[in-house]
Amino acid sequence: MIPLAGGLGPGPGPAPPPPELLRYKKILYLIVVGYLLVLILSLIAGAFNAGINYVFVLAAAAAMASRSDQCMSTCIVPFFLLAFISLFFDILNVINLLAEPYPGAGNMFSSDCPKPFEAILRKNTTIYLDNAAVNGTAPYIVPADTKVDIPRNLCSHAWVVQNVAMLLGVLLDVAATRVGYRMFKTSVELMQGQGQGQAGLGQQLMMAQQGPLQGGDQPGNGPGGAGGPSRNPRGQGFQPFQGSGQTLSA
Repeated sequence: MIPLAGGLGPGPGPAPPPPELLRYKKILYLIVVGYLLVLILSLIAGAFNAGINYVFVLAAAAAMASRSDQCMSTCIVPFFLLAFISLFFDILNVINLLAEPYPGAGNMFSSDCPKPFEAILRKNTTIYLDNAAVNGTAPYIVPADTKVDIPRNLCSHAWVVQNVAMLLGVLLDVAATRVGYRMFKTSVELMQGQGQGQAGLGQQLMMAQQGPLQGGDQPGNGPGGAGGPSRNPRGQGFQPFQGSGQTLSA
């Protein structure tokens, strides 16, 4: 038994993705940059919950773009599903914003939108008013069931940045979902083409194997020349012995 000098070498690496999928590599890098910008804007605005969905789509797009030889083909479906889910939640956020009476869509890009909030006091409330006579503040009791206006201003610079990030996120989600769908469609078409090519190759091999049997040597065309014996046993058939018998003497 001959010992082996060394262990088996590493197996072949993963096959590179087809060029039909590699053409989306630059687009994936642009999607990564766009989601990074949206994440930064969301963090500045304090909208941490809105940026969670972007993290997953960003990770999938970055893996497909930077590790195309390992993840370009296998990560298409997760990338498409994550982008679609992110788009779904972003559309719900936009609908919720448009349905709110205040601040509403009219103040989406306003950093200042004061509006008094009407309320009714449920009990007596003491407030302090400026009184020049006492050189300070004087207490004043507002009776219960009194309607008062409370100033409110929900608009700010963070509000504007949050809305800009949300709209950019919707656009990126649409682009990422569209790219993921196209890549998935291209991958399916390539798999179908490979299946048809393998089926055609199998038919050719079967025909090549059946060819010598169907087109074999005919009787009289054997290796002995024109009058040589035939190599086709079905052409001769069974021939019984017809001669006279002989007896062997000791």
